[in-house]
Amino acid sequence: MMLIRSIVSLIAAIYSLVAQASPPTLHILTEHLPPYQMTVDGKVKGFATEVIRSALSHTNIDYSIKIYPWTRAYHMAINNKNSCIYSIARTPERENLFQWTQAIATTDSTLIGLRDNSGIEISTLEQAKQYKIAVIRDDVTHQLLIEKGFKEGENLYIVNNSSSLLRLLAERKAIDLIFADIMTVKYRALHDNIDPSIFTPYLNLNDKPLNFYLACSLSTPKEIVNQLNQAITTIKSKGQHQAIIEQWQ
Repeated sequence: MMLIRSIVSLIAAIYSLVAQASPPTLHILTEHLPPYQMTVDGKVKGFATEVIRSALSHTNIDYSIKIYPWTRAYHMAINNKNSCIYSIARTPERENLFQWTQAIATTDSTLIGLRDNSGIEISTLEQAKQYKIAVIRDDVTHQLLIEKGFKEGENLYIVNNSSSLLRLLAERKAIDLIFADIMTVKYRALHDNIDPSIFTPYLNLNDKPLNFYLACSLSTPKEIVNQLNQAITTIKSKGQHQAIIEQWQ
């Protein structure tokens, strides 16, 4: 009996060592934000997704990529070990919440309205404050407008995903504008069977285009983040990153 117990204990110890030696699966989280990331035929695709997959092909990291509403993905990426998120803007409010890699893409946020709404006239930020603007919760657009003095419940309306954003603007007269990337609006509209020509840009509030990043939770091992960062450097140096950009452009 003692011999059997010893063998069982030895087997359990070996399994434990093997489990510890096996690298963990990296859980990569994102939202539906075409053309950067989107679900096509049950698979996560898009420009930024191709960049991420290309970089990971230069590592031995086992990973999964899943799409969630932005707020859920954002908080999972903050709180869960071995979790990363893309495409995320690197803002002062987020700086200490994540471990950051290099930039993987760029975006440019603009106030966008309906083309047939002749009652909107905007040339300054202060003029924009007289309108009701919808943004995605916890998105960089949400944080930027709060920083600029917009107030939830007054001139700022919060939604949880990009589809709701376009539907609100297209169908609810109480919403005057949305704050988003005009390129993503085109792809979102087509995906949701909305005519993209009904939307028009009004005012760009960015001083310069925003970079998008891959960012990982603080509890994710630093060696994994270093591998990811090096892999992004590799695809940039080999021209793979630029090739993906040109393909999507």
